[in-house]
Amino acid sequence: MSRYFSIVLMSVWFFCTLAGPGVAKEPKAAPVVKESEAARVARKEAVNRKRRIIMNNDGNDARGIKEGEEKTVASFLERRTSPLVGSQVEAIFYCSGVFNLYTHKSEETELRGHGDKEALDWAWELTKLGTDSLTVITNFAHENGMEAFWSMRMNDTHDSGDDALLCRWKQEHPDYLMGRKGDKFPHGGGRWSAGDYGIPEVREKVFRILRDVATRYDIDGLELDFYRHPVYFKPQMTGDPVTQEHCDMMTELLRHVRAMTVEIAEKRGRPMLIAVRVPDSTGFARAIGLDYEQWLKEDLIDILTGTGYFHFEPWENLVNLGHQYGVPVYACLSGSRVVSSKNPGAGSPDKMPLWHGEAAQAWQAGVDGIYTFNVFNPRDELFRTLGSPETLMELPAPHKAITGEKKAMERWLKGGSSFVTLPVQ
Repeated sequence: MSRYFSIVLMSVWFFCTLAGPGVAKEPKAAPVVKESEAARVARKEAVNRKRRIIMNNDGNDARGIKEGEEKTVASFLERRTSPLVGSQVEAIFYCSGVFNLYTHKSEETELRGHGDKEALDWAWELTKLGTDSLTVITNFAHENGMEAFWSMRMNDTHDSGDDALLCRWKQEHPDYLMGRKGDKFPHGGGRWSAGDYGIPEVREKVFRILRDVATRYDIDGLELDFYRHPVYFKPQMTGDPVTQEHCDMMTELLRHVRAMTVEIAEKRGRPMLIAVRVPDSTGFARAIGLDYEQWLKEDLIDILTGTGYFHFEPWENLVNLGHQYGVPVYACLSGSRVVSSKNPGAGSPDKMPLWHGEAAQAWQAGVDGIYTFNVFNPRDELFRTLGSPETLMELPAPHKAITGEKKAMERWLKGGSSFVTLPVQ
């Protein structure tokens, strides 16, 4: 039996056995991961690769074409990618769109950028050139000695405020969502369009999306971005407890993703890594259904990135947890936290001390590298300084943690601010 066929059988089995709330008290057993020793060794070597800076590109380089801009692959890369050559960026985590609406080609998902405005969108232009955004970024990264991961925002909900981003799949399955347009929720960011992971069909869809990319693109790994946006189960929306049963559902999904990546790695002869971006507080994470300490125990993830909107605990806590299981830990410095709407200008000279200070603090705590989010100018000095701990220590920068706004924590999770053990800035 071919390995690809076995993936298909495994996936069919997965869809038939996913259990929703109230259907089963315990999760069904995941397929046994039969990773060869050679594959395991290769995976661990890839896990420990040096990554001074991971640059998350949210894929908006594929939106809009300026008047007079050349419609070539080189012109597309010039936007956010090619100027990274010679910087400290050693991995690009590329997000090609919002939930099920992407700029990479697929029969599983929908292609963003077609329609009345197709001539103004790179997704359409790259398709006419016989390629797509993810292929272009992956090829560029490999040609320049970088890694390329596809980053899936596990519950991106920009479509809660923009009808143009609401994919057909969600429109056709409104019962899979947290609510309806116009519904008001006290928590969960008020994101009515979020998929409810308590529904088996939602977890099934997520798995299919991940499998589709993993089987068709020459990427080095998948990133499961759980911080954009951090809401997964209906009780969170109303301020009710998310239970261990919910956590188990998500852990079961991770088991299937690991089994799938092991199969693909064996088939292609090189590793397929799994990275996650999660809250740096295990307590906050469990309260929204993410038991990533269990994921570490079961060897379900390879790279652990902490923080996003909020930073809860000293960096040492996440570092110690990840390193206990041999997993490298990256500190996410996000433009939406380090430089908030009240403190704009990610790369402006007067804001550099904030970025440098937190990066220095993270390096001192033992992180394996820095992960940038919402920093898009490829010529920004940050991509040439944040990955140098020795240089950062010499800079006059405030070495303090920037936690994020307490009010925003409560908007996402009732009692969310109670998990902060750092002084709120």
